[in-house]
Amino acid sequence: MRMKSWNRSWLLGLLGGLLSDLLIAAGNVSGQGAEGDTALSSEKPHIPGPMFFDLVRPLGVRQGELEINTLAAHNLLSGETEWAPEIEGGIADNLALELEWPFHNLSLRQYKVALQGTLGALGGHRFIHGWQGIGYYDRHHRRYTADVLYLAGFRLDEHVSSLHMGGLRREGFDAKGEFAGLFNTSWFYDTSQSLTFGIEMNNEFRGRKGWHYLLLPQIHMDFAEHTTLQWGVGVSQQRGQHTEWVAAWRMIYAF
Repeated sequence: MRMKSWNRSWLLGLLGGLLSDLLIAAGNVSGQGAEGDTALSSEKPHIPGPMFFDLVRPLGVRQGELEINTLAAHNLLSGETEWAPEIEGGIADNLALELEWPFHNLSLRQYKVALQGTLGALGGHRFIHGWQGIGYYDRHHRRYTADVLYLAGFRLDEHVSSLHMGGLRREGFDAKGEFAGLFNTSWFYDTSQSLTFGIEMNNEFRGRKGWHYLLLPQIHMDFAEHTTLQWGVGVSQQRGQHTEWVAAWRMIYAF
């Protein structure tokens, strides 16, 4: 009961801070504002970035770029919160590195490192593609996991764009290790230079363990040139048992 009470208080404080940020953001959103350069999948073509399963800086990253951000996701059924601060940077042109520390409530759950490369742009800079490799170490189960993904982004017109990821996950490298298929797709509609609506669908196919998914409508608000707030509420089925409601937000700052 104490943990549930603490979670409710923590969530109320979180929502209060988020509401304050939204009011500031709303006051600064304008079609004439500076084009935000933080929450992107690619700058050329201009494609927003998904909130939950994000990229390591945009595709086409330049050496020396640096970003810090934090994702928080609150399970509205169980009251548990997953959150993760991370730092991302361009270590060379078209190559980026990410370090992340995922927490479960107040417990550090994993260490995560990701490397992302850009393969190039085609179609008059309306299409861009790349790859991503991610490694995880679970501190509690003492288990390693690795993802390998192909990334493809499309700019369809002035307002509509999409990003797609497909690949494999290997969970555990011992005799009990298992493979899973990953496919994530996100679609975005830019209403202005500072406000974007999106929907993100993340899928994990685990054979006999079934299909796990997250469907997350979201809003991106660039309320300063280098600062973006993403937030949304969606549904997930992570354990293959029942559908759960998730509220999530990510705050991003690019240097």
